[in-house]
Parts: sequence; structure tokens; C-alpha cells
Amino acid sequence: MKLRTIARMTALTLLASTALAACIKVPVTGRRQFNLIPDGIMRSVGASSYQTMLADENVARGTENASAIKKVGEAIAKAANQKDYDWKFKLIQESDTINAWCLPGGKIAVYTGLLPVVESEAGLAFVMGHEVGHATAHHGAERLSQQLAVLGGMAGLYVYLENKSDLNDKQIATVIAAAGVGAQGGVILPFSRLHEKEADVIGMMYMAKAGYPPSEAPGVWDRMEEASGAGLPAILSTHPSNDQRKENLRDWMPKAKKRHNRSSKRSGTTQTLWTNSDF
Repeated sequence: MKLRTIARMTALTLLASTALAACIKVPVTGRRQFNLIPDGIMRSVGASSYQTMLADENVARGTENASAIKKVGEAIAKAANQKDYDWKFKLIQESDTINAWCLPGGKIAVYTGLLPVVESEAGLAFVMGHEVGHATAHHGAERLSQQLAVLGGMAGLYVYLENKSDLNDKQIATVIAAAGVGAQGGVILPFSRLHEKEADVIGMMYMAKAGYPPSEAPGVWDRMEEASGAGLPAILSTHPSNDQRKENLRDWMPKAKKRHNRSSKRSGTTQTLWTNSDF
């Protein structure tokens, strides 16, 4: 099949898919989402990848901390109300890693190095809510859809330059490479930062619905920044700056507090459970 035919088919497919995707909204924020990948496929990919990623890790089993991860995770998952998801919450015993991650379909892992940063059950609830938010907002599928769209656009640009310009093959390759850099910096990275901010909002709403005080959320990012150092500038990172995250959370805080007031209150969730001396 000729490249021109492939490009045309890709463009038509993207147009049709975009029309359908316009009806999809992200929970809580209501943002319209470009998503070409069926959720069933992403859940299957998440389940298989989860087993592979955990295979070589030191997964905690039957410990008090592992039970805390499961307890808080299940409370947040209940607030998210995604009946098709087979939620899994695992604690990886790695004290030097300050991280947590989520795969499509609700497969989540937390490293013990993160626990002194979240400090309390409420802090953990926010991080778990953030990871659950990535899953329920289908950020993985949206990211993949975006990359597919970029690839389709690059193919179309190549066909246009080859047939409608006087550029030679080397010049065309230079233009395509420059366009790729622009797409990475102008579309893919900023959209990933949007995902992070969106997961913050969804996570704060989930923690509030589950009975955890949302006012604990901004402090988590303060401690994360202190533990992680300066890092990359926000413009070059897939994560927003700490100030951007806190401003975003402040904008949504009144709604989160109302949701928390409607929930069954939980006492003792802000007391410190983990410190650096524990690990």
C-alpha cells in the first residue's frame, strides 16, 4: 500500500474517531477528551503489564503498611465508582524511590519511599486519589490516542511535501524532524502536564468523597518538592510546577470541601503515621 493511501486512510479514520470522541468527558472536570482506544483494550493491557512490572519488585505482603495501602486504595476506588475495574493496590518495598504509578484499569503501585512524604492516611488518600484519577480519566488511552494522531499528521505532512513542494528528500526529512520536535514540545508534553493537574483535581474530589479532608492535599506537593529537589523546569517536564499544582488545587478546594462535608467524616486521618526514621 502506498504511503499516500495510508496517509489518506489515517486522516479519514482520525476524523471519524474525533467526531465520536467529542462525546467523551473526563469525570469531575468535564473536559472533552480525544480518545481512540476502547477501555476494554486498555484494561487488558494494564492487567498484563501490571504482572510484568511487579515480577522483579519486592512487593510487601501481609505487612501493616501494605494493609494501609489496600485500605485507603479501596476507599478511594469506592468513591470513584468504576464497577468494570478490577482494582489492585500494591506496596513495593523500595525506600529510595519516592513514587507511585497507575496502569489502565486501576492497577496501582506505591513505593515505601513515598510514605514519609505523604505522612498520614489523608496524605496517602490524596496520592491514591491522584493515581485512581489517572485511571478513571483514561489518561493512558488519551496519551496513546494523541501519539497516534501525531503519527498520522506526520505521514500527511510527508505526502504533502513530497508532492506539493520542490524540496529534496534530505530537506523533507529535516522538515519532518523539526515538526516532530514541535509536536513533542507543543502538544504531547503540555498535555501530560494537563493530565497531572487533572488527576490532582479528581484525586482531591475522590479523597473528599471518601471522607478525607481535602485541605491536606497541597501539603503533599510541598513535601514532595522538598524531598525531590528543584528538578526540571515545568516547561520541560511532564509534571507541572509545585506552585501550579497548588494554585490548581486552591481553585477547586471550595467544591472539594463541600463534597467532604457531605461525606461521612473520618477522624484521626491526619495524624503522622510515617517518617523518614521508619525506613
